[in-house]
Amino acid sequence: MPDSHRTSLKNQKRPNILRSIRKHVAGTSLHYGLASSLFLGGCFVQAPSNQPTDSTVNIGGSAETYETLEVLADAYKAQAPEVEFNFFPPSQTSGGIQGVRSGLIDIGGVSREPAADETADQLTYFRLTKIPLVVVVHESVTGIDTLTGEHLKAIYSGQIKNWKALGGPDAEIVLFDFTEDENEKQVLRQTYLGEELTITPDAIVFPEDDEVIETAAITEFSIAAVAYENEVEDLARLNVLSLNDVAPSAENIQSGKYPMMLPLGVVVNNQPSSMVWDFLKFATSPEGQQTLSDTSYLLLDAS
Repeated sequence: MPDSHRTSLKNQKRPNILRSIRKHVAGTSLHYGLASSLFLGGCFVQAPSNQPTDSTVNIGGSAETYETLEVLADAYKAQAPEVEFNFFPPSQTSGGIQGVRSGLIDIGGVSREPAADETADQLTYFRLTKIPLVVVVHESVTGIDTLTGEHLKAIYSGQIKNWKALGGPDAEIVLFDFTEDENEKQVLRQTYLGEELTITPDAIVFPEDDEVIETAAITEFSIAAVAYENEVEDLARLNVLSLNDVAPSAENIQSGKYPMMLPLGVVVNNQPSSMVWDFLKFATSPEGQQTLSDTSYLLLDAS
């Protein structure tokens, strides 16, 4: 089949694919609402499947922190095999904060530094590391390796709707976005979009970051901003773009030249159990930080 014919067939199918994606996204919040047993600060949190014991540490909160916390938990269990880590279904930073405040969980993962009124006199914040927020495009977006801040604003506002305007293929831009309360969206606004930019109604908005990554990987001509964790590089059909000709490399991350970063940390009760305190001491120790740096250069800078 000629390439031109194949392209035209793909373009004919894409509206149905996008309608299916939009239908799925619209139903996601309802699914979470029905499946959850507790509502915390705007986030549903489902009760863990395993019954907690005296040696169980319950963890919940921001989805972005889970990979880091799982790495640390696995490393810590080598020293303290009697400790079990029970991860609740991920929610948001606010869910982690409210979960610890209510006593439902021991450790709340947060992907931003909590405000003073969120911790008050009850919670303590520990910063663990930070990871970059990166702009990814589907592999079908050829001829584009970098975007400027103005390009991003034009895409997110709908001023630029076709990749051809940026030197790419003659194809409609498929924009995947987050809700405004997501930390990724807040970082994106602070660094490039600005607080006043109105997002195009053509953007497909997701409540969960994992769904953004997975959907972008199978959707031609798509673009999204995602937290760059190990799982991103496993999706071979996504390309990470430089921004203003600055790549999210280890050198640029550590020097601060690459600006879009998500701080990852945890909150705990001001009087945590000795088991939780021992884990936190490990996580913030040179040994714990080395565990993170051995996993991926993206987790190197915890300053």
